[in-house]
Amino acid sequence: MSMYRPAFFLFGGLFLLMGLTACSSPYGAYADKRPLEIIKEDLFLRSKVGDALKAQGFADVNAIAVHTYFGKVFLTGEVPEDQRDKAVRTAQSVAGVRSVTPHWFTPLTTESDAALKLRLEKNLVNTAGVTSSRIDSVVNSGRVVLLGVAESEEERDAAVSAARQTSGVRSVTSYLFMRNDL
Repeated sequence: MSMYRPAFFLFGGLFLLMGLTACSSPYGAYADKRPLEIIKEDLFLRSKVGDALKAQGFADVNAIAVHTYFGKVFLTGEVPEDQRDKAVRTAQSVAGVRSVTPHWFTPLTTESDAALKLRLEKNLVNTAGVTSSRIDSVVNSGRVVLLGVAESEEERDAAVSAARQTSGVRSVTSYLFMRNDL
């Protein structure tokens, strides 16, 4: 029985590495153009920003989604107006943060965000020229935010167009950039 232990640890380590590289994308990071070291740094930075927000009294940290790309932090979610500046300042105070871009939503009620997100992801997967595993999305009451690193302007434009054509999408904001934009 003990002869299986090394294999368990080897495969466990591989699964952990795969989890780290997935970077919140459900279908993997094989197409992510960031070097593995940058992906790990971004994941660590995202965790530190989340911890800082929690320490500053943002008890429902799940209301704020934190995305990081090359040290650039994007905050999205529903946050009371009087708390928004505090959230941005908190994120800016974390060592390693190059910039903070907030995208706040005002509360609205529409169809299920989960159902809309599934339709959006399906459209992105089925759009020629778009590698959807590089694109993260936030859906809030029909409002879509696209985040990530695109291979080209054509891919960025195709992703935005696919999002706009998704049934139920009211607006699309793109924070898709190319690596050379950094």
